[in-house]
Amino acid sequence: MVVSDFKNLHRYDSLNPLFKKAFDWIQNTNLISLSLGKHEIQGSDLFVNVQEYETKSIAESFFEAHRSYIDIQFLIEGSENIGWADTASLSELEPYNPESDFHKLSGKAKETVTIGGKIACILFPEDAHMPCLKASEGKKAKVRKICMKIKL
Repeated sequence: MVVSDFKNLHRYDSLNPLFKKAFDWIQNTNLISLSLGKHEIQGSDLFVNVQEYETKSIAESFFEAHRSYIDIQFLIEGSENIGWADTASLSELEPYNPESDFHKLSGKAKETVTIGGKIACILFPEDAHMPCLKASEGKKAKVRKICMKIKL
């Protein structure tokens, strides 16, 4: 997992051939004006999902992991916590679904980070993550998030 301010994202260009295009898109797009739903940048290889939801407690949450895509997650309104653990340290709740590239897992977070403002979180296949968690004083809050998907 990498946590970075937007201004430093280009330091990671060499980690994946699509990262430069993804980071340029982040820097050059009016993020607030994006409608909810899926927006393709380069077909199924690079796209974003714009979401709105209310943050939740750890008890209401679970870990997820992906094998075919890297996630870059950041908020354009509000803030949230994301729990992190290595996938090898967790238990399977549901078998991996290759069609949705989704693996539901359970266990305890090793770290928790807060994203919001101009902070992005880059999550690789070994980075199980528990997104959508309450960040401020344990209160639920409405957030607007972009989850960018980058094909491996």
